[in-house]
Amino acid sequence: MANNKTTMTDLRIIISELAKGTSKRKISRDHHISRTSIDVYEKRATESDFSYEELLAKTDKELFSILRRPDGHRKPDEEKRRLLEPRIEEYAERLSRKHVTFEVIYDEYCTKYAYTYSYTQFKEIIKSYSKAHNYSFHNEYTPGEEMQADFAGDPLWIREGKTDIATKAFVLVCVLPYSQLAFACAMTSTRMEYFFDGMSKSLEYFQGVTSIVKSDNMSQWVKKYDRYEPTLTEAANQWGLYYGTNIENCRVAHPRDKGPAESLVNQIYRYVYARIENGRGDGQREVFHSLNELNTRLLELIDQYNHEQMKGRTYSRWEKYVEHEKDQMLPVTNERFTFKYEKEFTVNATYHVGIGKEKHFYSIPYQYVNQKAKAIYDCNTVEIWVNMARVAVHERKQTDGYSTITEHMPERHREYLRRSKECNAAYFLEKAALIGPNTKEAIQAILESKPFLQQSYKACQGVLSLCRRFGAARLEKVCSMLEDKHNANYLRLKNMLENNRDIAEQGPTLSVGSYMPHNEDVRGADAFH
Repeated sequence: MANNKTTMTDLRIIISELAKGTSKRKISRDHHISRTSIDVYEKRATESDFSYEELLAKTDKELFSILRRPDGHRKPDEEKRRLLEPRIEEYAERLSRKHVTFEVIYDEYCTKYAYTYSYTQFKEIIKSYSKAHNYSFHNEYTPGEEMQADFAGDPLWIREGKTDIATKAFVLVCVLPYSQLAFACAMTSTRMEYFFDGMSKSLEYFQGVTSIVKSDNMSQWVKKYDRYEPTLTEAANQWGLYYGTNIENCRVAHPRDKGPAESLVNQIYRYVYARIENGRGDGQREVFHSLNELNTRLLELIDQYNHEQMKGRTYSRWEKYVEHEKDQMLPVTNERFTFKYEKEFTVNATYHVGIGKEKHFYSIPYQYVNQKAKAIYDCNTVEIWVNMARVAVHERKQTDGYSTITEHMPERHREYLRRSKECNAAYFLEKAALIGPNTKEAIQAILESKPFLQQSYKACQGVLSLCRRFGAARLEKVCSMLEDKHNANYLRLKNMLENNRDIAEQGPTLSVGSYMPHNEDVRGADAFH
Protein backbone atom coordinates (compact mmCIF):
# COMPACT_ATOMS: atom_id res chain seq x y z
CA MET A 1 0.00 0.00 0.00
CA ALA A 2 1.19 3.48 -0.84
CA ASN A 3 2.58 5.73 1.85
CA ASN A 4 0.74 9.08 2.11
CA LYS A 5 4.05 10.70 3.09
CA THR A 6 5.65 9.90 -0.29
CA THR A 7 6.78 13.21 -1.81
CA MET A 8 6.66 14.37 -5.42
CA THR A 9 10.43 13.89 -5.56
CA ASP A 10 9.96 10.25 -4.51
CA LEU A 11 7.31 9.76 -7.21
CA ARG A 12 9.60 11.10 -9.95
CA ILE A 13 12.50 8.95 -8.67
CA ILE A 14 10.30 5.83 -8.82
CA ILE A 15 9.07 6.54 -12.37
CA SER A 16 12.57 7.54 -13.53
CA GLU A 17 14.18 4.38 -12.15
CA LEU A 18 11.41 2.16 -13.53
CA ALA A 19 11.94 3.78 -16.95
CA LYS A 20 15.63 2.79 -16.74
CA GLY A 21 14.68 -0.80 -15.90
CA THR A 22 16.09 -0.62 -12.37
CA SER A 23 14.82 -3.42 -10.12
CA LYS A 24 12.33 -2.48 -7.45
CA ARG A 25 14.62 -4.04 -4.82
CA LYS A 26 17.47 -1.71 -5.82
CA ILE A 27 15.15 1.35 -5.93
CA SER A 28 13.95 0.55 -2.40
CA ARG A 29 17.50 0.04 -1.08
CA ASP A 30 19.08 3.11 -2.71
CA HIS A 31 16.26 5.62 -2.07
CA HIS A 32 14.68 4.24 1.13
CA ILE A 33 11.25 3.83 -0.41
CA SER A 34 9.14 0.86 0.61
CA ARG A 35 8.61 -1.98 -1.91
CA THR A 36 4.87 -1.73 -1.31
CA SER A 37 4.79 1.93 -2.38
CA ILE A 38 6.85 1.15 -5.48
CA ASP A 39 4.40 -1.63 -6.42
CA VAL A 40 1.37 0.65 -5.97
CA TYR A 41 2.81 3.52 -8.05
CA GLU A 42 4.02 1.13 -10.76
CA LYS A 43 0.51 -0.29 -11.04
CA ARG A 44 -1.07 3.19 -11.20
CA ALA A 45 1.44 4.28 -13.82
CA THR A 46 0.62 1.23 -15.94
CA GLU A 47 -3.16 1.78 -15.57
CA SER A 48 -2.80 5.43 -16.62
CA ASP A 49 -2.04 4.49 -20.25
CA PHE A 50 0.90 6.93 -20.22
CA SER A 51 4.50 5.86 -20.79
CA TYR A 52 7.08 6.53 -18.10
CA GLU A 53 8.59 9.28 -20.28
CA GLU A 54 5.19 10.94 -20.74
CA LEU A 55 4.55 10.81 -17.00
CA LEU A 56 7.91 12.44 -16.26
CA ALA A 57 7.11 15.24 -18.72
CA LYS A 58 3.92 16.20 -16.84
CA THR A 59 3.69 18.92 -14.20
CA ASP A 60 3.69 18.06 -10.52
CA LYS A 61 -0.05 18.70 -10.29
CA GLU A 62 -0.80 16.44 -13.26
CA LEU A 63 1.49 13.68 -12.03
CA PHE A 64 0.01 13.94 -8.53
CA SER A 65 -3.56 13.56 -9.85
CA ILE A 66 -2.56 10.40 -11.72
CA LEU A 67 -0.42 8.62 -9.13
CA ARG A 68 -1.85 9.89 -5.85
CA ARG A 69 -5.44 9.69 -4.58
CA PRO A 70 -7.05 12.21 -2.24
CA ASP A 71 -8.12 9.48 0.16
CA GLY A 72 -4.58 8.13 0.52
CA HIS A 73 -4.25 4.39 0.11
CA ARG A 74 -8.00 3.75 0.44
CA LYS A 75 -9.89 3.46 -2.83
CA PRO A 76 -12.85 5.84 -2.51
CA ASP A 77 -16.22 4.20 -2.31
CA GLU A 78 -18.39 6.35 -4.58
CA GLU A 79 -21.71 5.00 -3.28
CA LYS A 80 -20.84 5.62 0.36
CA ARG A 81 -19.59 9.09 -0.46
CA ARG A 82 -22.70 9.89 -2.51
CA LEU A 83 -24.95 8.99 0.40
CA LEU A 84 -22.95 10.84 3.06
CA GLU A 85 -22.15 14.00 1.06
CA PRO A 86 -25.52 15.78 1.54
CA ARG A 87 -25.43 15.22 5.31
CA ILE A 88 -21.83 16.18 6.12
CA GLU A 89 -22.58 19.84 6.84
CA GLU A 90 -25.55 18.93 9.06
CA TYR A 91 -23.55 16.35 11.02
CA ALA A 92 -20.66 18.78 11.53
CA GLU A 93 -23.03 21.47 12.82
CA ARG A 94 -24.74 19.08 15.24
CA LEU A 95 -21.42 17.83 16.57
CA SER A 96 -20.50 21.40 17.50
CA ARG A 97 -23.35 21.42 20.03
CA LYS A 98 -22.76 20.66 23.67
CA HIS A 99 -22.91 16.97 24.72
CA VAL A 100 -23.40 15.65 21.13
CA THR A 101 -20.88 12.88 20.37
CA PHE A 102 -19.61 11.09 17.27
CA GLU A 103 -21.06 7.82 18.58
CA VAL A 104 -24.61 9.18 18.65
CA ILE A 105 -24.37 10.70 15.15
CA TYR A 106 -22.69 7.58 13.72
CA ASP A 107 -25.40 5.28 15.11
CA GLU A 108 -28.05 7.44 13.46
CA TYR A 109 -26.06 7.45 10.20
CA CYS A 110 -25.81 3.65 10.17
CA THR A 111 -29.57 3.20 10.66
CA LYS A 112 -30.36 5.46 7.66
CA TYR A 113 -28.11 3.96 4.97
CA ALA A 114 -27.26 0.49 3.74
CA TYR A 115 -23.74 1.43 2.61
CA THR A 116 -21.79 3.18 5.35
CA TYR A 117 -18.23 4.07 6.23
CA SER A 118 -16.55 2.54 9.23
CA TYR A 119 -16.67 4.63 12.41
CA THR A 120 -13.04 5.76 11.95
CA GLN A 121 -13.58 6.79 8.31
CA PHE A 122 -16.81 8.60 9.19
CA LYS A 123 -15.07 10.51 11.98
CA GLU A 124 -12.16 11.51 9.70
CA ILE A 125 -14.49 12.82 6.99
CA ILE A 126 -16.53 14.96 9.41
CA LYS A 127 -13.40 16.30 11.14
CA SER A 128 -11.78 17.19 7.80
CA TYR A 129 -14.91 19.08 6.76
CA SER A 130 -15.05 20.97 10.09
CA LYS A 131 -11.41 22.01 9.85
CA ALA A 132 -11.81 23.17 6.26
CA HIS A 133 -14.83 25.32 7.17
CA ASN A 134 -13.65 26.71 10.53
CA TYR A 135 -13.15 30.35 9.60
CA SER A 136 -11.87 33.01 11.99
CA PHE A 137 -12.55 36.67 11.39
CA HIS A 138 -9.55 38.87 12.13
CA ASN A 139 -10.75 41.91 14.07
CA GLU A 140 -9.10 45.21 13.30
CA TYR A 141 -9.26 47.36 16.43
CA THR A 142 -9.36 51.15 16.44
CA PRO A 143 -7.10 52.96 18.94
CA GLY A 144 -8.97 53.95 22.10
CA GLU A 145 -12.25 52.37 20.99
CA GLU A 146 -12.52 49.22 23.11
CA MET A 147 -11.49 47.67 26.43
CA GLN A 148 -12.17 44.01 27.25
CA ALA A 149 -12.43 42.39 30.69
CA ASP A 150 -12.47 38.85 32.03
CA PHE A 151 -11.67 36.84 35.15
CA ALA A 152 -8.73 34.43 35.19
CA GLY A 153 -9.97 30.91 35.85
CA ASP A 154 -7.21 30.10 38.35
CA PRO A 155 -7.16 32.08 41.61
CA LEU A 156 -4.21 33.29 43.65
CA TRP A 157 -4.05 32.94 47.44
CA ILE A 158 -3.56 35.15 50.50
CA ARG A 159 -2.34 33.60 53.76
CA GLU A 160 -3.27 35.22 57.06
CA GLY A 161 -0.06 35.73 59.04
CA LYS A 162 -1.06 34.33 62.44
CA THR A 163 -3.33 31.43 61.46
CA ASP A 164 -1.89 30.67 57.98
CA ILE A 165 -5.46 30.28 56.72
CA ALA A 166 -5.57 30.58 52.91
CA THR A 167 -8.07 33.00 51.34
CA LYS A 168 -8.88 32.78 47.63
CA ALA A 169 -8.16 35.89 45.54
CA PHE A 170 -9.90 36.26 42.16
CA VAL A 171 -7.91 37.98 39.42
CA LEU A 172 -9.62 40.46 37.08
CA VAL A 173 -7.77 41.11 33.80
CA CYS A 174 -8.43 43.98 31.37
CA VAL A 175 -6.84 44.73 28.02
CA LEU A 176 -6.86 47.40 25.32
CA PRO A 177 -7.01 45.20 22.15
CA TYR A 178 -5.32 47.72 19.86
CA SER A 179 -2.11 48.20 21.86
CA GLN A 180 -2.53 45.00 23.93
CA LEU A 181 -1.82 47.04 27.06
CA ALA A 182 -2.74 44.88 30.06
CA PHE A 183 -4.00 45.36 33.61
CA ALA A 184 -4.73 42.91 36.43
CA CYS A 185 -5.89 43.18 40.03
CA ALA A 186 -7.01 40.73 42.70
CA MET A 187 -10.10 40.76 44.90
CA THR A 188 -11.32 38.41 47.62
CA SER A 189 -14.91 38.58 46.35
CA THR A 190 -16.49 39.07 42.93
CA ARG A 191 -19.59 40.79 44.30
CA MET A 192 -20.76 43.96 42.55
CA GLU A 193 -18.91 46.44 44.75
CA TYR A 194 -15.54 44.66 44.33
CA PHE A 195 -15.94 43.93 40.62
CA PHE A 196 -16.76 47.52 39.64
CA ASP A 197 -14.04 48.85 41.93
CA GLY A 198 -11.58 46.67 39.98
CA MET A 199 -13.00 47.91 36.66
CA SER A 200 -12.56 51.51 37.83
CA LYS A 201 -8.96 50.77 38.80
CA SER A 202 -8.30 49.51 35.26
CA LEU A 203 -9.44 52.84 33.77
CA GLU A 204 -7.20 54.70 36.21
CA TYR A 205 -4.26 52.50 35.18
CA PHE A 206 -4.98 53.08 31.46
CA GLN A 207 -5.34 56.81 32.21
CA GLY A 208 -8.43 57.05 30.06
CA VAL A 209 -11.81 55.58 29.08
CA THR A 210 -12.54 53.73 25.84
CA SER A 211 -15.77 54.21 23.85
CA ILE A 212 -16.77 50.58 24.50
CA VAL A 213 -16.16 48.23 27.42
CA LYS A 214 -16.88 44.57 26.66
CA SER A 215 -17.13 41.49 28.85
CA ASP A 216 -18.89 38.14 28.73
CA ASN A 217 -22.28 37.47 30.27
CA MET A 218 -21.16 37.41 33.91
CA SER A 219 -23.92 38.12 36.45
CA GLN A 220 -22.32 41.43 37.46
CA TRP A 221 -22.62 42.58 33.84
CA VAL A 222 -25.78 41.09 32.30
CA LYS A 223 -29.07 40.57 34.12
CA LYS A 224 -30.86 38.82 31.24
CA TYR A 225 -29.13 37.66 28.07
CA ASP A 226 -30.44 38.38 24.60
CA ARG A 227 -28.22 38.35 21.54
CA TYR A 228 -29.63 41.61 20.19
CA GLU A 229 -30.95 43.46 23.24
CA PRO A 230 -29.58 42.14 26.57
CA THR A 231 -30.75 43.53 29.89
CA LEU A 232 -27.75 44.91 31.75
CA THR A 233 -27.56 45.11 35.53
CA GLU A 234 -28.31 48.42 37.23
CA ALA A 235 -24.72 48.51 38.48
CA ALA A 236 -23.31 48.09 34.95
CA ASN A 237 -25.55 50.87 33.65
CA GLN A 238 -24.52 53.17 36.51
CA TRP A 239 -20.83 52.43 35.96
CA GLY A 240 -21.04 53.01 32.21
CA LEU A 241 -23.00 56.24 32.68
CA TYR A 242 -20.55 57.50 35.29
CA TYR A 243 -17.52 57.08 32.99
CA GLY A 244 -19.32 57.88 29.72
CA THR A 245 -18.70 54.53 28.02
CA ASN A 246 -20.95 52.00 26.26
CA ILE A 247 -21.38 48.58 27.90
CA GLU A 248 -21.38 45.54 25.60
CA ASN A 249 -21.55 41.81 26.20
CA CYS A 250 -20.32 38.89 24.12
CA ARG A 251 -22.49 36.24 22.53
CA VAL A 252 -22.99 33.11 24.59
CA ALA A 253 -20.38 30.41 23.83
CA HIS A 254 -18.41 32.78 21.55
CA PRO A 255 -15.13 33.42 23.38
CA ARG A 256 -13.62 34.85 20.20
CA ASP A 257 -15.85 37.90 20.67
CA LYS A 258 -13.28 38.94 23.30
CA GLY A 259 -10.29 37.08 21.92
CA PRO A 260 -7.68 39.57 23.25
CA ALA A 261 -9.02 39.16 26.82
CA GLU A 262 -8.97 35.36 26.49
CA SER A 263 -5.42 35.57 25.16
CA LEU A 264 -4.38 37.90 27.97
CA VAL A 265 -5.55 35.40 30.59
CA ASN A 266 -3.11 32.87 29.12
CA GLN A 267 -0.37 35.52 29.03
CA ILE A 268 -1.04 36.32 32.69
CA TYR A 269 -0.63 32.62 33.55
CA ARG A 270 2.65 32.37 31.65
CA TYR A 271 4.12 35.70 32.73
CA VAL A 272 2.65 36.70 36.11
CA TYR A 273 1.59 33.40 37.69
CA ALA A 274 4.81 31.71 36.58
CA ARG A 275 6.96 34.33 38.29
CA ILE A 276 4.90 34.19 41.47
CA GLU A 277 5.18 30.40 41.48
CA ASN A 278 8.93 30.51 40.86
CA GLY A 279 9.52 33.08 43.60
CA ARG A 280 12.06 35.88 43.69
CA GLY A 281 15.02 33.83 42.55
CA ASP A 282 14.81 31.14 45.24
CA GLY A 283 12.36 28.75 43.55
CA GLN A 284 9.88 29.09 46.43
CA ARG A 285 6.33 30.24 45.69
CA GLU A 286 5.74 33.82 46.82
CA VAL A 287 3.44 34.15 49.85
CA PHE A 288 1.16 37.16 50.32
CA HIS A 289 -0.25 38.09 53.72
CA SER A 290 -2.69 40.78 52.58
CA LEU A 291 -4.69 41.78 49.52
CA ASN A 292 -2.74 45.02 49.27
CA GLU A 293 0.55 43.07 49.24
CA LEU A 294 -0.73 40.81 46.44
CA ASN A 295 -2.02 43.71 44.32
CA THR A 296 1.26 45.58 44.73
CA ARG A 297 3.11 42.55 43.34
CA LEU A 298 0.60 42.15 40.49
CA LEU A 299 1.02 45.78 39.50
CA GLU A 300 4.80 45.40 39.55
CA LEU A 301 4.67 42.38 37.22
CA ILE A 302 2.04 43.94 34.92
CA ASP A 303 4.19 47.08 34.54
CA GLN A 304 7.14 44.86 33.70
CA TYR A 305 5.03 42.94 31.14
CA ASN A 306 3.72 46.13 29.49
CA HIS A 307 7.17 47.73 29.18
CA GLU A 308 8.96 44.70 27.74
CA GLN A 309 9.55 44.68 23.99
CA MET A 310 6.93 42.60 22.18
CA LYS A 311 8.11 39.52 20.31
CA GLY A 312 8.82 40.29 16.68
CA ARG A 313 8.38 44.03 17.30
CA THR A 314 10.70 46.92 17.99
CA TYR A 315 8.43 48.48 20.61
CA SER A 316 6.60 47.60 23.84
CA ARG A 317 2.87 47.60 24.53
CA TRP A 318 3.26 50.75 26.59
CA GLU A 319 5.11 52.56 23.79
CA LYS A 320 2.43 51.62 21.25
CA TYR A 321 -0.27 52.77 23.67
CA VAL A 322 1.37 56.13 24.36
CA GLU A 323 2.08 56.82 20.69
CA HIS A 324 -1.20 55.74 19.09
CA GLU A 325 -3.92 55.15 21.68
CA LYS A 326 -3.67 57.30 24.79
CA ASP A 327 -4.78 60.54 23.11
CA GLN A 328 -7.79 58.80 21.55
CA MET A 329 -9.33 57.88 24.91
CA LEU A 330 -11.79 59.90 26.98
CA PRO A 331 -10.47 61.46 30.21
CA VAL A 332 -11.09 59.48 33.41
CA THR A 333 -12.74 61.25 36.36
CA ASN A 334 -10.64 62.02 39.43
CA GLU A 335 -13.12 60.45 41.86
CA ARG A 336 -13.56 56.69 41.53
CA PHE A 337 -17.02 55.19 40.99
CA THR A 338 -18.22 53.27 44.03
CA PHE A 339 -21.14 50.86 44.04
CA LYS A 340 -22.96 51.09 47.36
CA TYR A 341 -25.39 48.78 49.14
CA GLU A 342 -27.96 49.76 51.75
CA LYS A 343 -29.23 47.74 54.70
CA GLU A 344 -31.94 48.82 57.16
CA PHE A 345 -31.96 47.24 60.61
CA THR A 346 -32.70 47.79 64.30
CA VAL A 347 -29.64 48.22 66.53
CA ASN A 348 -29.52 45.19 68.84
CA ALA A 349 -28.20 44.88 72.39
CA THR A 350 -24.66 44.07 71.16
CA TYR A 351 -24.57 47.49 69.37
CA HIS A 352 -22.90 45.83 66.35
CA VAL A 353 -24.18 45.04 62.84
CA GLY A 354 -23.00 42.53 60.23
CA ILE A 355 -23.11 43.29 56.48
CA GLY A 356 -22.56 41.32 53.30
CA LYS A 357 -21.75 37.61 53.41
CA GLU A 358 -18.63 37.91 55.54
CA LYS A 359 -18.97 37.39 59.31
CA HIS A 360 -17.58 40.74 60.36
CA PHE A 361 -19.47 43.09 62.69
CA TYR A 362 -19.19 46.86 63.04
CA SER A 363 -19.93 48.90 66.16
CA ILE A 364 -22.60 51.57 66.62
CA PRO A 365 -22.77 54.01 69.59
CA TYR A 366 -24.59 52.11 72.38
CA GLN A 367 -27.01 55.05 72.84
CA TYR A 368 -28.79 53.93 69.62
CA VAL A 369 -29.67 50.42 70.84
CA ASN A 370 -33.23 49.45 69.76
CA GLN A 371 -33.43 52.32 67.24
CA LYS A 372 -33.89 52.05 63.48
CA ALA A 373 -30.65 52.48 61.53
CA LYS A 374 -29.25 52.15 58.00
CA ALA A 375 -25.89 50.79 56.86
CA ILE A 376 -24.52 52.20 53.57
CA TYR A 377 -21.42 50.31 52.44
CA ASP A 378 -19.12 49.68 49.49
CA CYS A 379 -15.93 47.68 49.08
CA ASN A 380 -13.91 50.08 51.25
CA THR A 381 -16.19 51.80 53.78
CA VAL A 382 -19.13 51.05 56.08
CA GLU A 383 -21.26 53.99 57.22
CA ILE A 384 -24.02 53.79 59.86
CA TRP A 385 -26.83 56.35 59.72
CA VAL A 386 -29.54 57.02 62.35
CA ASN A 387 -32.25 59.66 61.84
CA MET A 388 -30.48 61.05 58.75
CA ALA A 389 -27.24 61.55 60.71
CA ARG A 390 -24.04 59.55 60.20
CA VAL A 391 -23.08 58.10 63.59
CA ALA A 392 -20.25 55.69 62.66
CA VAL A 393 -17.69 55.06 59.88
CA HIS A 394 -15.61 51.88 59.59
CA GLU A 395 -13.12 50.43 57.15
CA ARG A 396 -14.68 47.43 55.35
CA LYS A 397 -13.10 44.13 56.43
CA GLN A 398 -13.16 40.76 54.65
CA THR A 399 -12.14 38.64 57.64
CA ASP A 400 -14.31 37.29 60.46
CA GLY A 401 -14.33 39.35 63.62
CA TYR A 402 -15.38 42.68 65.11
CA SER A 403 -14.52 46.32 64.42
CA THR A 404 -15.27 48.15 67.67
CA ILE A 405 -14.63 51.83 68.38
CA THR A 406 -14.04 52.37 72.11
CA GLU A 407 -16.26 55.46 72.24
CA HIS A 408 -19.21 53.34 71.06
CA MET A 409 -19.05 51.18 74.24
CA PRO A 410 -20.90 51.77 77.55
CA GLU A 411 -18.67 52.91 80.42
CA ARG A 412 -18.70 49.54 82.20
CA HIS A 413 -17.67 47.78 78.95
CA ARG A 414 -14.84 50.24 78.48
CA GLU A 415 -13.68 49.65 82.05
CA TYR A 416 -13.76 45.90 81.54
CA LEU A 417 -11.82 46.29 78.30
CA ARG A 418 -9.26 48.52 80.01
CA ARG A 419 -8.75 46.02 82.82
CA SER A 420 -8.48 43.17 80.34
CA LYS A 421 -5.76 44.99 78.42
CA GLU A 422 -3.92 45.83 81.64
CA CYS A 423 -3.92 42.23 82.81
CA ASN A 424 -0.45 41.03 81.99
CA ALA A 425 2.49 39.68 83.98
CA ALA A 426 3.85 43.13 84.85
CA TYR A 427 0.42 44.27 86.02
CA PHE A 428 -0.02 41.31 88.39
CA LEU A 429 3.50 41.66 89.83
CA GLU A 430 2.97 45.38 90.40
CA LYS A 431 -0.32 44.81 92.23
CA ALA A 432 1.18 41.98 94.31
CA ALA A 433 4.16 44.14 95.32
CA LEU A 434 1.75 46.67 96.84
CA ILE A 435 0.44 43.91 99.14
CA GLY A 436 3.84 42.58 100.17
CA PRO A 437 7.03 40.81 99.08
CA ASN A 438 5.68 37.34 99.89
CA THR A 439 2.56 37.92 97.78
CA LYS A 440 4.78 39.11 94.92
CA GLU A 441 6.89 35.94 95.20
CA ALA A 442 3.74 33.81 95.17
CA ILE A 443 2.40 35.59 92.06
CA GLN A 444 5.82 35.22 90.37
CA ALA A 445 5.74 31.47 91.10
CA ILE A 446 2.20 31.15 89.68
CA LEU A 447 3.22 33.01 86.50
CA GLU A 448 6.14 30.60 86.05
CA SER A 449 4.03 27.50 86.65
CA LYS A 450 2.38 27.43 83.18
CA PRO A 451 3.94 26.91 79.71
CA PHE A 452 2.28 30.13 78.55
CA LEU A 453 1.91 33.22 80.75
CA GLN A 454 -1.68 33.80 79.63
CA GLN A 455 -2.72 30.45 81.12
CA SER A 456 -1.84 31.72 84.63
CA TYR A 457 -3.60 35.10 84.43
CA LYS A 458 -6.92 33.90 85.87
CA ALA A 459 -5.15 32.26 88.83
CA CYS A 460 -3.32 35.55 89.49
CA GLN A 461 -6.62 37.43 89.33
CA GLY A 462 -8.06 34.97 91.86
CA VAL A 463 -5.17 35.44 94.29
CA LEU A 464 -5.44 39.23 94.15
CA SER A 465 -9.20 39.00 94.66
CA LEU A 466 -8.50 37.37 98.07
CA CYS A 467 -7.15 40.73 99.19
CA ARG A 468 -10.59 42.30 98.82
CA ARG A 469 -12.22 39.48 100.81
CA PHE A 470 -9.72 38.85 103.60
CA GLY A 471 -7.51 41.92 103.58
CA ALA A 472 -3.94 42.58 102.43
CA ALA A 473 -2.35 41.66 105.80
CA ARG A 474 -3.87 38.21 105.94
CA LEU A 475 -3.05 37.48 102.26
CA GLU A 476 0.58 38.51 102.83
CA LYS A 477 0.66 36.31 105.98
CA VAL A 478 -0.53 33.10 104.28
CA CYS A 479 1.89 33.73 101.40
CA SER A 480 4.73 34.00 103.95
CA MET A 481 3.65 30.67 105.47
CA LEU A 482 4.45 28.83 102.21
CA GLU A 483 7.86 27.22 102.68
CA ASP A 484 8.21 26.74 98.92
CA LYS A 485 6.61 29.51 96.90
CA HIS A 486 6.49 27.20 93.87
CA ASN A 487 3.64 25.42 95.64
CA ALA A 488 1.57 28.59 95.54
CA ASN A 489 -1.78 28.46 93.80
CA TYR A 490 -5.15 30.14 94.19
CA LEU A 491 -7.00 27.21 95.82
CA ARG A 492 -4.29 26.56 98.42
CA LEU A 493 -4.16 30.20 99.50
CA LYS A 494 -7.96 30.43 99.53
CA ASN A 495 -8.28 27.30 101.73
CA MET A 496 -5.65 28.60 104.15
CA LEU A 497 -7.55 31.87 104.59
CA GLU A 498 -10.96 30.23 104.92
CA ASN A 499 -9.57 27.83 107.55
CA ASN A 500 -7.91 30.71 109.43
CA ARG A 501 -4.48 29.13 109.24
CA ASP A 502 -2.81 32.53 109.48
CA ILE A 503 -4.80 33.40 112.65
CA ALA A 504 -4.09 30.04 114.32
CA GLU A 505 -0.32 30.66 114.06
CA GLN A 506 -0.57 33.97 115.98
CA GLY A 507 -0.96 32.22 119.41
CA PRO A 508 -3.58 30.90 121.89
CA THR A 509 -5.10 34.30 122.49
CA LEU A 510 -6.20 34.45 118.91
CA SER A 511 -6.91 30.75 118.60
CA VAL A 512 -10.13 29.97 116.90
CA GLY A 513 -10.02 26.29 117.96
CA SER A 514 -13.09 24.61 119.52
CA TYR A 515 -13.89 25.46 123.18
CA MET A 516 -15.28 22.73 125.51
CA PRO A 517 -16.79 24.02 128.84
CA HIS A 518 -16.03 22.13 132.13
CA ASN A 519 -18.37 19.19 132.68
CA GLU A 520 -18.04 16.47 135.38
CA ASP A 521 -19.75 13.97 133.15
CA VAL A 522 -17.02 14.17 130.59
CA ARG A 523 -14.56 11.32 130.94
CA GLY A 524 -10.88 11.98 130.74
CA ALA A 525 -8.04 9.95 129.28
CA ASP A 526 -7.78 7.82 132.43
CA ALA A 527 -11.16 6.27 131.64
CA PHE A 528 -9.63 4.51 128.64
CA HIS A 529 -6.73 2.69 130.30
